[in-house]
Amino acid sequence: MRPLQARKKDIVLVLASACIGYAGFTTVPRMAVFVLAVPVLWTLAESRYSAFAVILAYKLAASRGLISGAAVFLAEDHTPLRAAALYLLMSLGVSLPFLVFWSEKRLKPVCLILAFATAYVLPPISLIGIINPLLAAGTVFRGWGLAGMTAALGIYALCAVSRRTAYAALCVIAIFAALPSDNWYSPPSAEGIMAVDTSFGRLGSGSYDFERDYERAGMVFGNLRRRYIGGSDAQIVVLPETIAGRLNNAGLNLWQGGLRRSLPDKTLIFGAKLPTGEGRKYDNAMVMLHEDRITVSRQRIPVPYSMYVGPLAAAGANLHLGESGILPLPDGRKAAAIICYEAFLTWPYLASMIRKPDVIICIANLWWCRESSIPDAQRRIVSLWSLTFGTPAVFARNI
Repeated sequence: MRPLQARKKDIVLVLASACIGYAGFTTVPRMAVFVLAVPVLWTLAESRYSAFAVILAYKLAASRGLISGAAVFLAEDHTPLRAAALYLLMSLGVSLPFLVFWSEKRLKPVCLILAFATAYVLPPISLIGIINPLLAAGTVFRGWGLAGMTAALGIYALCAVSRRTAYAALCVIAIFAALPSDNWYSPPSAEGIMAVDTSFGRLGSGSYDFERDYERAGMVFGNLRRRYIGGSDAQIVVLPETIAGRLNNAGLNLWQGGLRRSLPDKTLIFGAKLPTGEGRKYDNAMVMLHEDRITVSRQRIPVPYSMYVGPLAAAGANLHLGESGILPLPDGRKAAAIICYEAFLTWPYLASMIRKPDVIICIANLWWCRESSIPDAQRRIVSLWSLTFGTPAVFARNI
């Protein structure tokens, strides 16, 4: 192929990847199937740097909401320029393995697998490895779980060997996108569990204001009694991340008392910051109250830089990579506990899903990005993981 033709082809591949990143998570559900095409486009690139540009274009377009969202979240200490730099660095960091592990020769399939493992599974890059294209495996291999993701990865390996296979894979993806039934892209629903969204705006990450938390708890229980619980048979109610604020003993008594008075026959699951007795350090957690029992699932990967700032920092959320992320429900089911930022990653899902949970419960606090593409993208990603494993999902957010 002549150099000019090769450059034109690479430009088309990069533009196609950017369009997929832009539309795959924020438009109609069937568009998500095109996300599976991104690694195929990588295999078709004519050079190492073109392949890198394909992945980077996808990352930049898919995570574009971080530009405005990070500017809001970090507004007190940082300029919009620094927020944009953070967005660029995250995209570059995740795309870098696809630059390093590129080959024109027979090692290309192995290089592709190594790039996926480095970017999405192995620390430290996996801590920022958001929006893995393999999460869309459920749009084709619905309910196959890890087998479906492995099958997709195997197809990518074949595409890396044969361009004909790559073009055939793109045709199959287009066919699935043209399926007439949207039900194929609808995840299963969870029985007996009700998610309640809230609109409290900014909820602090680690700060403690008991008076404000007390007022908010009263509003939550009053709202649940009036608007949600009366006509629902759900026994488990899920509230968003951080809704309880920084939960010390007094705060815990407040929420237990509210549950006993207002919803005595319900189980309540909600997000809170749990002090650890180490200065201003805390655990970002999903807390379940059932009768007088308390069960906690700690967030494994808090948001780097804004929540998690390292083991030697005096303040911030703790990292819990070894946690299972499984929350045992009172009715005997197991829930995969996914907390906000974890919804965009791969490792938290894999660590939970290998334990075969019966439901995925995701809670989020999205006040900082409500005007961006992030809320829609997060909901779509949770749905895609639900499709892939055939596991019902519940999603509650504050916005």
